[in-house]
Amino acid sequence: MSTEPPAGANLFRVVPGPPKLALPGLLPVYELYVRAGAELLRQSSALSAELWISAQLGELYAAAPDDEGFAKAVSDLVKVLRRAGTPGAHAFLLGIAESGPPDVRGSAAKAAGELPHEGPGWAALLGEVIAIDACTIQDGTLDRDQLLVEYRYRDGSGHHALSVTLSGGLPVQVIAVGDMMGMRSEIKRVMEEGECVVASLPLELAGNRLRDAFESVRKVPKAEMGTPFHAVLALANTRVALLP
Repeated sequence: MSTEPPAGANLFRVVPGPPKLALPGLLPVYELYVRAGAELLRQSSALSAELWISAQLGELYAAAPDDEGFAKAVSDLVKVLRRAGTPGAHAFLLGIAESGPPDVRGSAAKAAGELPHEGPGWAALLGEVIAIDACTIQDGTLDRDQLLVEYRYRDGSGHHALSVTLSGGLPVQVIAVGDMMGMRSEIKRVMEEGECVVASLPLELAGNRLRDAFESVRKVPKAEMGTPFHAVLALANTRVALLP
């Protein structure tokens, strides 16, 4: 009996299995992120979603030996999320497309577009942000300067701010501020008590100072930067990139 395949038969089959990864040893970690996507879907706003995504990317960044290793890990994560194909994985891909490493954003957007999910209500606002104001807050501390840049989403919602404290040109504290009323009340209080001076700052100047500051971070050993810094780094990079 002939063992040859019938004419026209497809000699190649796609074998189910994990995608080809640059760092296959991290597959269990990537799969944890896939499962965590359910938590992302429970976020109530675009800002809370972006903060969640930034925190996850911050974990990978802190563990990576360098920027190249970080980009490889996120590229691998995109492949695993695409293969999982869950609504949470889709939302995560949308987030990476906005705030992941620049070289990976295109593949994340393509992978998200190949999945059938529409995404949560906040998905269309991810990264759709406009910088509206900036100021400096100085409290007399030697060699320290706090820059505060305010943003809104393009639909007018989600008023928030990025607060960056610089020392010697380096960002030593980075905070995403969601409670703008509370922040304004606190600034007013310390101003009335003479504890700080607030001065308006052109957005272009704020952009120049912050880009220089975050570029300088690349020269600082990661061990000298704590978890809170890593957790907000991806969000900070995307917000600074929006400045003129």
